[in-house]
Amino acid sequence: MIKVGDTVLWRGHWGSDPAKPARVEAMELCEQPRQKYGIQVETIHYRDKDRTLFVLDNGHWAYGYQIDKENVE
Repeated sequence: MIKVGDTVLWRGHWGSDPAKPARVEAMELCEQPRQKYGIQVETIHYRDKDRTLFVLDNGHWAYGYQIDKENVE
């Protein structure tokens, strides 16, 4: 699961930059991958991340393929 407030690893520059931690501020679950508008949600299953648009606390937004879970305990 990924929830608003979670820290994730984000890869900027369309996924080609090194991964950096970022906190999820908002998410929109879309019908298809790489769509920019969907239904605002608080939680998603990790399997649905590729059709989710993420708004991050670093001033960026990201498609799901740019996001990975961060291994924080």
